Amino acid sequence: MVTKAPLRPRRWNSALNAFATSADSPFPDHYDLEAERKIVWHLLQSDMPDPADPFFARYELFCEREQSLKHMQATYAARQSADALVPISDARKIKSLGQLAAQVEDTMELHTVHAMRLFLGLAIRPGESGSPSAGGKRVAAALRALWSLSGNDNPYADWALIEVSNRIAEVRKLINAEQKRMLGKLDGLKQKGLSYSILQAREPAKVRLGFASPYGFMIALLLVEVDGYARIIKSAQYRDLISSHEGHQALQAVKHKCRSIFERAVYWQKYLTQDALIQLTRLDFLPTAQALAQARVSTIKKLFGAVPKDIFMGLKQPRHTKRHLNLSEAEYRLLESI
Repeated sequence: MVTKAPLRPRRWNSALNAFATSADSPFPDHYDLEAERKIVWHLLQSDMPDPADPFFARYELFCEREQSLKHMQATYAARQSADALVPISDARKIKSLGQLAAQVEDTMELHTVHAMRLFLGLAIRPGESGSPSAGGKRVAAALRALWSLSGNDNPYADWALIEVSNRIAEVRKLINAEQKRMLGKLDGLKQKGLSYSILQAREPAKVRLGFASPYGFMIALLLVEVDGYARIIKSAQYRDLISSHEGHQALQAVKHKCRSIFERAVYWQKYLTQDALIQLTRLDFLPTAQALAQARVSTIKKLFGAVPKDIFMGLKQPRHTKRHLNLSEAEYRLLESI
């Protein structure tokens, strides 16, 4: 009868329990990979780690956990950040999704020359002098450029978009108030027995928009409201509720405000997209900024003055922005001090 040699007791591996932990750890036992990396760093730097080193067991455990984390990260990436219950084959389908697109071309229908001229703008006849008037199409392109600059963390692009949006909102508020007042007068005629309808064009102009930013549609909405307001003013004038002079003055006031906004938007875009300023970013304002960045800041301040602090710090943002501010805490404090 052969007697088997007794099995040696397995040596206890202290690394199984002796490790740093962290509440943010991805492991169930809260193993802290970065803290352990510092502890076994001397072994990681060695081409031939010494098994006799008292930290060798922790070094082996670190290598296992590091590989485990890489596998977890690869699986996470393969499933496109989806919940663990979602099959990888389904999660990968998110990559095949394209951008949303309109199934039907966007159009705008206008009934009045007043709104149509605001959309078209006014160029100068060749050979004559004068100042052109920017139209809705041109302004939409200018705002799209400013919208793109907001993605570069340009504080002046944010300021421009906020200013233009606020001024458009003010004009729309004015139009709605005046429109409501005029419709009240027209409704008074109905109560007296006079039936009427709001004037409209026999053949309204239907124009294609093709805007590539939400600000283009902001302009389109302003124009259709101007168009509706002009129809109501003309309807009231036709029914002798207001004089021709009063109607003309009412429409001129609104058109003047719109043109003022349009010219301001184009002015912002003209300077912010210059080669010398197009790279402007909030980091240019830091004391550690390079000379070229400091020159950009000096130039832009001479043109537009200092950005309001709530806009500069991102506390007040444009209605639509591409901005993704990612500053360190130290950089944020520096900007706040500026």
